[in-house]
This record gives sequence, structure tokens and C-alpha cells, in this order.
Amino acid sequence: MRSLKYFLIFISAIFIAGCMNTPEKEKEPLIVGNGNDVVVTLKVDNNKNIEKIEFSSNGNIVTINKTEIIVNNVFIYNFENKGEGTFKTCIYKLNDTICTVSYVERGYTPQMEFVKDSLIFTDFIGLEY
Repeated sequence: MRSLKYFLIFISAIFIAGCMNTPEKEKEPLIVGNGNDVVVTLKVDNNKNIEKIEFSSNGNIVTINKTEIIVNNVFIYNFENKGEGTFKTCIYKLNDTICTVSYVERGYTPQMEFVKDSLIFTDFIGLEY
């Protein structure tokens, strides 16, 4: 009987420890823009000192403000692009602006990360670099 008691205590301790080590649920990405011809994904490694993020294409500009940046770290920009075109991504920091302009065609799904003040493409058309 005594060994059963210790066994139950041991199992309970493992269960509680497992619950405490559960990783934090990943946040849902913030989706902006209109359309679905091109889907740009931007993951921000560290949102400290970022004032705003801008995506632009075909004369349209979408701005993500500081409040939205604080609560999100993944941003998806969707836009219409029937043929060839470009899109621009800018990260506005307190003392710097980092931008990139990229060529796209309908169906492209560029993926970028903002790491250590650099915009890095990790995938462009589904091939993963």
C-alpha cells in the first residue's frame, strides 16, 4: 500500500512538471493586404525599437504600427499581382530604416526574416533555401 502511495505521488509530480514545461502557444500571424496572388511572410526576430513596418506593391501601401508589432512577430502581406511586378518591405527603427524591393510573379510566396537589422529571404517560391 505504501509503494502505491509513492507511485501515485511520483506520477503526479511528473504530470505537474510536464504541464509547467509546455511551450507557450505560438501567436497567430497578423494578415494584412488584399488579394491572394502573392503572399509575403515576414518573421521578426526582435521587435525592439521597431516603429513601423510597411509593405507596398502596385501603388498600395500597408502600414503596421508599433502597437501591432509589439503583440505579433509574424506578418503576412497578401496582394494582387496578375503578372510580373515588385513589392517593397521597409522596417522603420528608431535610428534606421531597412528596406528591400523584390521581383515577384503571381503564385510566389516569399518568406523573410528580420534578424539583427537585416531582411533575409528564407524562401521565395516554395523551394526553401
